[in-house]
Amino acid sequence: MKKTLIVLGIVAGATGAFAQGQLNWEDGQASYIIEILSPSTATPNTEATGQTSFDSPSGTTAYTGGYIGGATTGNGPGIGATPSAGYLGINYQNAGNFTAGLYVDTSLAALTSDIKSGTPLATTTLLGGGNDGFYSTTAPTYTSSLAIGTPVFVGIAAWYSGSSPAIGGSSYVSALKAGGVAGYVESTSTVALGGGTGVPAALTGLGLTSFSLAGSVPEPTTVALGVMGASAFLMRLRRKQ
Repeated sequence: MKKTLIVLGIVAGATGAFAQGQLNWEDGQASYIIEILSPSTATPNTEATGQTSFDSPSGTTAYTGGYIGGATTGNGPGIGATPSAGYLGINYQNAGNFTAGLYVDTSLAALTSDIKSGTPLATTTLLGGGNDGFYSTTAPTYTSSLAIGTPVFVGIAAWYSGSSPAIGGSSYVSALKAGGVAGYVESTSTVALGGGTGVPAALTGLGLTSFSLAGSVPEPTTVALGVMGASAFLMRLRRKQ
């Protein structure tokens, strides 16, 4: 009887592990090439998104920033130069200063919340040299706690994680809170998690695009409080006079 229970337990455990859904989130898949760029030169606090002519599927978006890990001299038509001492004093030519992360959830609202307040499910480094702008994964397959076949939305984020200047973070949200730069894109449709006897799900056709990093912008409530504080201070000065 005990042996039977042990065998049943092993089978149940194996079945549970077998049912875990998988996702291949590596950059450069068939019809999935996106790239990550430095902040826009004129509007560094505004993230830009969209596919360029170098991406797959290709698009017509132009960026004034350059590929992370790229060159000062420019990176091609529609792609700007990558500064070595750019916005916030960050060296955007050093791909090692930046990290990319994966976020997955069953609704778009939950995915956005995960990115803006949580931690990534997996992280990897950005590449330089001839692969500037790309993120690379040493473990491209992410194994989820969700079952095979579960439809999920996918988000890819990137952020400054360097230490000089000391405004880096370990996630999208922590990098912005530290005063650094970050950016993200979300899929416009879901994909069913793969795995098991099949292949992991791919990021092809989900609407994920290239994007630029950007600095944080104060929340409207923060700005309002600042204005109120300044007004109160001016009123006190007038009373003293």
